Amino acid sequence: MACIKGVNRSASVALSPDAPYMAAGTMAGAVDLSFSSSANLEIFKFDFQSDDLELPVIGECPSSERFNRLAWGKNGSGSDEFSLGLIAGGLVDGSIDLWNPLKLIRSEANDQALVGHLSRHKGPVRGLEFNAIAPNLLASGADDGEICIWDLAAPAQPSHFPPLKGSGSASQGEISYLSWNSKVQHILASTSYNGTTVVWDLKKQKPVISFADSIRRRCSVLQWHPDVATQLVVASDEDGSPTLRLWDMRNIMSPVKEFAGHTKGVIAMAWCPSDSSYLLTCAKDNRTICWDTVTGEAVCELPAGTNWNFDVHWYPKIPGIISASSFDGKIGIYNIEGCSRYGVGDSDFGTVSLRAPKWYKRPVGASFGFGGKLVSFRTRSSGSGTSASSEVFLHNLVAEETLVSRSSEFESVIQSGERSSLRVLCEKKEQESESQDDRETWGFLKVMFEDDGTARTKLLMHLGFSLPEEKDTVQDNISQIVNDITLEDKVTEKVGYEGEKEAAPFAVDNGEDFFNNLPSPKADTPVSTSENNFAVESTVSSTDLTPQEPEGVEESSDPSFDDAVQRALVVGDYKGAVAQCIAANKMADALVIAHVGDPSLWASTCDQYLKMSCSPYLKVVSAMVNNDLMSLVNTRPLKFWKETLALLCTFAQREEWTVLCDTLASKLMASGNTLAATLCYICAGNIDKTVEIWSRCLTTELDGKSYVDLLQDLMEKTIALALATGQKRFSASLCKLVEKYAEILASQGLLTTAMEYLKLLGSDDLSLELVILKDRIALSTEPVKEGKSAVFENSHPTGVPGFEPSQHIYPDPAVPQIQPSVPGSAYDENYQRSFSQYGGYAPPPSYLPQAPPANMFVPTQAPHISQVCCIWFLFVHDTQFYGRSNG
Repeated sequence: MACIKGVNRSASVALSPDAPYMAAGTMAGAVDLSFSSSANLEIFKFDFQSDDLELPVIGECPSSERFNRLAWGKNGSGSDEFSLGLIAGGLVDGSIDLWNPLKLIRSEANDQALVGHLSRHKGPVRGLEFNAIAPNLLASGADDGEICIWDLAAPAQPSHFPPLKGSGSASQGEISYLSWNSKVQHILASTSYNGTTVVWDLKKQKPVISFADSIRRRCSVLQWHPDVATQLVVASDEDGSPTLRLWDMRNIMSPVKEFAGHTKGVIAMAWCPSDSSYLLTCAKDNRTICWDTVTGEAVCELPAGTNWNFDVHWYPKIPGIISASSFDGKIGIYNIEGCSRYGVGDSDFGTVSLRAPKWYKRPVGASFGFGGKLVSFRTRSSGSGTSASSEVFLHNLVAEETLVSRSSEFESVIQSGERSSLRVLCEKKEQESESQDDRETWGFLKVMFEDDGTARTKLLMHLGFSLPEEKDTVQDNISQIVNDITLEDKVTEKVGYEGEKEAAPFAVDNGEDFFNNLPSPKADTPVSTSENNFAVESTVSSTDLTPQEPEGVEESSDPSFDDAVQRALVVGDYKGAVAQCIAANKMADALVIAHVGDPSLWASTCDQYLKMSCSPYLKVVSAMVNNDLMSLVNTRPLKFWKETLALLCTFAQREEWTVLCDTLASKLMASGNTLAATLCYICAGNIDKTVEIWSRCLTTELDGKSYVDLLQDLMEKTIALALATGQKRFSASLCKLVEKYAEILASQGLLTTAMEYLKLLGSDDLSLELVILKDRIALSTEPVKEGKSAVFENSHPTGVPGFEPSQHIYPDPAVPQIQPSVPGSAYDENYQRSFSQYGGYAPPPSYLPQAPPANMFVPTQAPHISQVCCIWFLFVHDTQFYGRSNG
């Protein structure tokens, strides 16, 4: 819809240069439907937010005569009283009235709104215009051929310069139109119905150029070019020659260009102030055409009415908005974008080139670019002021300075790839961390970077345990330790009963006496014995204890049991003897007899003993003897997770370390102990599960930290864990996290650092987004010299505490995989399918059947638990700690 607003008036129009107002004065020679002869000046307001199509009247006053021309100038007085400028009306009686539009809008008295009356001309005033550069100057021209320049610095007391009137070739009759030069303040042009156009120099007070075409056409209107100071266009209202002609004052022999399109004489014309390539004309052929002055072709046309348009204007506040007054008695407000456009074959003007108006061109602008770049431009006017060029600026924009400094510091540490530097980094982060969870996490990560052979010790110490001191002697000194414990117990017992003269009764077991005296030194030490009691003198040291052969056959409290065991031993029936001892609950005797028999008997007897025992620490022994640490992990209370992890660190084999730690972590996670689960996942080298837990805290803001700071904390821990484990294949969720972090780094201009993080992900099975991001970074950075290797490629530690590095991150398919000792795992099918929504990325295989990757923390090889060690342990347990036999 081209017409957006309107008002039913037959009036000449002037638009306010600085406010959304329009002045309309009753047109001379036009009548309305009521045939009224009155004349009025009205002020209308442009309200494009209102749905009402009728323009509201906000001020009016009567006029003594009708208007031939109306002009609205800026405030030339500098007074706030005329903040909206002045309205000048050229009347049919030759006078010019001046109004203050501000008082008209305020509906003050008419005599107050009319601030001046200029009487100089004879005949209708058709030429009237304010100077755009010096708004206090008003030029007027009438039928008498004189041109007057009025100074309205004081509107109530106007003054005028001597009138200008041409002679000879510059002689003009009825002035039809005049126009100020838009670039040179003192240059004025006027045209007349006798076909002569004159350019006046007000400094010289005389005409400097006059010209006419060969046939001296009747000229109705002229306009100076808004941008080219020496060019103007003149039109004729003669029906026989309705063309527009563009003249250049530097050569007036012939026009520069002609615009042919109207079939009858042109009445009015207006040059677009926002784009000098658009010229609007209306003619007697009932057409209003917008011309492209560059190509000389018609661009669009306003909807035709039933009568002529006699006055057209461009609205200076909004580009593309025009007003057109017609003899239909209507003033229409149009949007040029809604008017019909000409194309190929649509008119007789030829092909119209599609070109955007200049008001669509932005004078300034800015746009963010990839890699932390900001490009901006602004319009720079040339020295002559006739054309403009653009200046383009490229800025490096850093919005997250903290991220840049922390990332650079972190990169400088991990560039060397030395474990000592990484250990120092973890220690520093541990000290700087504000939360207890972060301190524990960095403490465990620090252990991962300990030197060869010390990682196990450091982890045990971190868990609160210390290893026993190593003895210099090669021979096992367990007997000495046992006797020391025994002596301490007996001395304590002696002191407790010092006041008693009689020894405390204590049950005697020959098998127990035998094992008590078996490891003692061979020295003759008197021992007092009795049938059911024995006591050790406090003055005798434990090193003097020696077995004493009994003088006769010792009697037993159960002769039938002794006889059955002896008969089985005589014939070599060790199995029967062991069975008799177990039935009589004499486990120590059973173990000794089983040790004499075959290994299978010994193993079954030990197993039976461990099953019958209820001691918690014997559960640990059972798991060690049976090499079934998984049952220990599944049955041990979770509140003792540190002891369980320490046991795994001490006794777990290399191939089962990951599985056991993963299982313990999953149980802790299920119980809600997130921190303990995270630490166990770290020990297992399960980077995906660890980061998954850390990512839960990755919110918009937490504990006063922004999202970027939280992401930096997360990536520092993730990269440290990745360097410790040597893992180079990540799940899809972790890839997304690295991608997001790399994007943020790239947005801050850290393109090289972002690329190094992306290289951690390898080049296989990358999502389309990651491939695009890598390509953008690669194309945005200069080629890196061949000698400079990637930061993270060589930043892994060269060795692992306690183990030699592997050649493969994951075992070859041909290598037999180690099956778990118990069914079930925290990494089942659900884990492998949990990230399938990320574009088909295949996560790495489950952690259960794999050997630990290179550079991953694994405890040193667990000590072998032999049968001899086991029997000595059982001996210490049964005989020394309890002081009696299980039988």
